[in-house]
Amino acid sequence: VNAVLLASGGSLFIRVIMGCCPLGRNETQEITGRSFSARDKVSGTVLSFTRTEPSLLQYPCNDGDPWGRPSPALYLGQKVFLSTDGFETSLLPLTIPSELETPNASVSAAAFVKKDQLVMVINGGVYLYFFIAGEEEWLPVQGIDSLVTELSNTHCCYPGQDPACQDISLTIFAYKTGHSASKSDIFLSEDGGYTFTALKLSPELQGVLLGVYNFVSLSQTGLLINHTHSDGEGKGEGAYFSYTGGNMSHMYSHISMSFHLKSTGGPDVRGIQNPFLWGFTILWTKDTLLISSNNGLLVEPVTVQTKVFSRTSPPFPGGGLCHVATSNTEIAVLTRDHQLFHGSLDMVSTTIVQVRERNSSEKGLCNAVLMFDKVGMLTMLSPEPTNNSWAYNFQKCTLNIQLLLMEFWPPLQDCPVEILKGHFHNKIHYIDMHQKLNFSATFVPKPGTGAFPMVTVSNPHVLGFQAYIREDGYTYDGNTKYSLHMQMLQQCFSGMAEPHFSDTFLSGGMSTLTVDIPNKGPSCIDMHPLSALINVGCPPTKHIKVFKNTTACSKGLFNQGTLQDNFTYTISHNLYDPHFLATPPLGQSDLEVLYEYNNLGCPLLLYYDTPWLPILELWENDAFVEYVAADFVVFEVNGMYNYDYLLTAAEANCVSQPQNWTALIQKQDSPNPHTAWSRMNYESCKNHDGPKLVSPSAKYQILGQNEKNKIIFSHYNGFYIFKAIVVDKLYSYCELSATVSVYVTGALPKSYIYAWTMLTLDLLIQLTLSSKKNKDILGAWLVLVRWTVCQWKSKRFLYFL
Repeated sequence: VNAVLLASGGSLFIRVIMGCCPLGRNETQEITGRSFSARDKVSGTVLSFTRTEPSLLQYPCNDGDPWGRPSPALYLGQKVFLSTDGFETSLLPLTIPSELETPNASVSAAAFVKKDQLVMVINGGVYLYFFIAGEEEWLPVQGIDSLVTELSNTHCCYPGQDPACQDISLTIFAYKTGHSASKSDIFLSEDGGYTFTALKLSPELQGVLLGVYNFVSLSQTGLLINHTHSDGEGKGEGAYFSYTGGNMSHMYSHISMSFHLKSTGGPDVRGIQNPFLWGFTILWTKDTLLISSNNGLLVEPVTVQTKVFSRTSPPFPGGGLCHVATSNTEIAVLTRDHQLFHGSLDMVSTTIVQVRERNSSEKGLCNAVLMFDKVGMLTMLSPEPTNNSWAYNFQKCTLNIQLLLMEFWPPLQDCPVEILKGHFHNKIHYIDMHQKLNFSATFVPKPGTGAFPMVTVSNPHVLGFQAYIREDGYTYDGNTKYSLHMQMLQQCFSGMAEPHFSDTFLSGGMSTLTVDIPNKGPSCIDMHPLSALINVGCPPTKHIKVFKNTTACSKGLFNQGTLQDNFTYTISHNLYDPHFLATPPLGQSDLEVLYEYNNLGCPLLLYYDTPWLPILELWENDAFVEYVAADFVVFEVNGMYNYDYLLTAAEANCVSQPQNWTALIQKQDSPNPHTAWSRMNYESCKNHDGPKLVSPSAKYQILGQNEKNKIIFSHYNGFYIFKAIVVDKLYSYCELSATVSVYVTGALPKSYIYAWTMLTLDLLIQLTLSSKKNKDILGAWLVLVRWTVCQWKSKRFLYFL
């Protein structure tokens, strides 16, 4: 035994490294920890785990850590421990403040939300736990009004700050198992666990609820249900997944093939989802280990191979399962008699092989958990109490899986592929409406193996693809190099599937693209599959702007400094509607509006008697893409209604009654023009199945593709703030909108026009009644009037000043 003492910051660290002869030469064992004095106490209520077997929860998204630090991990056993350094130092048991929970605080479920944030079920209640830089905080969640026992969430571990990826990790389900699925309480949080809302389940669901899973790469929520008897549909005893929309807002669309989840201790099912969203889902009980590579649509037993036999479970050898752990590409299993199995996740079939037999000196108890440190390196953990202290050290036994395989299973088949790479790997890509993506991958198989890659998508209802392979030269070793070319496209526009197979094109969906070598075996432990998350939806950097050709600043009516200096303008009480329904209430006062120059810039300059059609520009990042050729609508954000539309429904060639702002806003419980009209509820009046055209003279309030329709202004000078919203269903998945300020000018004061009109008429009458010689004077007056009108049209904005 070699003892190493390390002094650090006034604390004494003791690391004891022992030769692990009973474990084998490819294994090392260590007990690491910091010395605690007897006065080290815990404050609050000590947490414990409800299950008899310990469990380990590890934050999965840590590959991008630039310092190579281990992921935070939560050990759940007779005591609960949180480690942020890979259990290298001694730990005090985790506690919750006594004012939140009394003694015997039992944790039944836990889930990482972020790297420094956990959500836990304690005595049936749900709490958020924050641990940042040594500080901790407990916070009860809001919205859960009944006892729950389980939590479920998955993580999106693709690098970057993609908003859709971040939202995935914030989606959490809280629920209680063991009851009728149709009557079970399920709560959903989309903000990382701060607030939950209750979800309603279909009364048609038959069976007992065992789990709720967020199948992101299928764009569905899966309910794991156990049947205990045959029902009217002919489904016998067994379990199955029922799928619905992400927030259960849609009807249940389909169910999976049934499978068996038998267990001697009852169907206490634990589930693990792959953090790269490939579709891998592992389900296990004490006697059964099942795996699905397609989000539960087809669930099969894992093939177990030992030196004596090879079979699929159940029953699982070794007295049953004690602990199951996964990484991005690997799976490890520890049995109750401490046999160890390992395998690689495979898209076709997964086989786990025995890599370590039980040692006679080991007790057949589930007192250890498994943790992947990095690829091919597996650690067995078990806590060890210290004397005269609340602190616990952790015994760590680290195993090199590759060396163990070579020792236990000589000789191993060589990895059949030398190179597999592609630039699309480990990234998130977007496909907007009618767009396509082109990817390529390079692979080099070993001669004579016949290995070729397989392309799969997790959600074929949303994402379709075409792929072909061609030779692409040779490597330095003379092996043939191949290129795999793939074109990804939206399934409903691909022409490759039946119309009923494709999901609705309005909302899009997510799918993962995976390129892997099937049945490549355990020797390819370093040859990871190529994967990418394809979001058939709105690219986050896509937006629109309203084109401005002439502004009030460029013509000298205003200067930027004036507009930036808390500039305000007034809207008369009889020109705006505070409820946006064009029904102005009596007695309202004039509206004072602060001009937001930082958002609006200089206003677009328009003349009141010239119809206006906004020109929309589509941008992605800082690059102009195109002018928007799609239907859109506009409204004045302050409720001004002294403008109208040029065309009527009949003039716009409508065959059904067109939608309008007033009717759509009146349908809302809380009137809000920002959400009243969108691409999700837009209906074209060219649809013969729409409502009957009963009012052909009604104004047509849609702009865009019908370029004849324009906005017409009343006799008014002043500011308008318009918001344009693209409502065309087939243009983009994005909710495209833009706000623009408009300054309308050129309207002479009515009293001024009236005076000119009366003067002209009076002179005409007098000249008509006078002698013939006054015809020359009449002609001169007409010339003067024409000249005045021309001057007014060319310099009409001067009259406003």
